[in-house]
Amino acid sequence: MPRRVRKSPSIFAPLTENFVKRLSGTSQRFRRRVVKYGFWGIGLLFLYSLMSGTYGIPRIIRLELERRALVECSRRDLVDLVDAARLKKMLESDRIYLEYLARTRYHMTYPDETIYRYRGQ
Repeated sequence: MPRRVRKSPSIFAPLTENFVKRLSGTSQRFRRRVVKYGFWGIGLLFLYSLMSGTYGIPRIIRLELERRALVECSRRDLVDLVDAARLKKMLESDRIYLEYLARTRYHMTYPDETIYRYRGQ
């Protein structure tokens, strides 16, 4: 013997049944208005979803600007790293660069060397 399953009506059943009956029994003008308001509601819901949430346009723009800033920062850091490596290599092996630093930054001279500085005219 098959088992009988008793279906309980949903909470919204009276509203939907009455709405469908009411909609089918009304004029075409009323049905068009309901469809028009439905489209407006769906459109507003779509716009709201575009402007908020995880996949919203403002968040996507903000993340793109953040990504560009990070890429630029990474480029600057890479340039600084390459310059530091070049400077380290020059400090380790370039005798002319070491002499240039000693003379310009630390004002060093060779023994028995005289430096004349002219201050203005």
